[in-house]
Amino acid sequence: MRRNMIITAVAIGIAAMSASAQLKLGYVNGQVIITKYEGYKEASEKLEKLQAKWEQEGSQRQNDIRALSAQIDKQSLLLSAERKKELEDSLKEKTIQYEQYVQDKFGQKGEIYTKREELLKPVNDKVFLIIQKIAKDENYDFIFDQQGGGVLYAMGKYDLTDRVLMLLNKEK
Repeated sequence: MRRNMIITAVAIGIAAMSASAQLKLGYVNGQVIITKYEGYKEASEKLEKLQAKWEQEGSQRQNDIRALSAQIDKQSLLLSAERKKELEDSLKEKTIQYEQYVQDKFGQKGEIYTKREELLKPVNDKVFLIIQKIAKDENYDFIFDQQGGGVLYAMGKYDLTDRVLMLLNKEK
């Protein structure tokens, strides 16, 4: 990724020099911002506490399932067929509920991802607003993320999207 960012930056720089325009580039280290910015720390701590709480509840559910399973195994010879079936049905129900709980909290669209978005989006938005402010105030053409290699800010005059679409539509 970093190599791609460097190549992109060099290519932009060469293109700018050949057009005899001076290009102003900058970068930020997103990882350093995440680890040092208090806003990220607070949001991350809230998320970690919530995750720990949910993991503890999930662990308790697992323990209940293990205990019930052990009870069935130990007492299976002493239990009536009807009572054994009740316990096995209860075990099956608890297992299904546990699996649903894990899916609801930690699955692909689980609460942990919703909560992460809820807690971190305002922080991310604030960081990007600051980056845009610096870029505009100090006339940067591009600002990159050193770690991710992505463009965090680009001056609008460099957006080629409409030109690409126009040429693509002409080729019909």
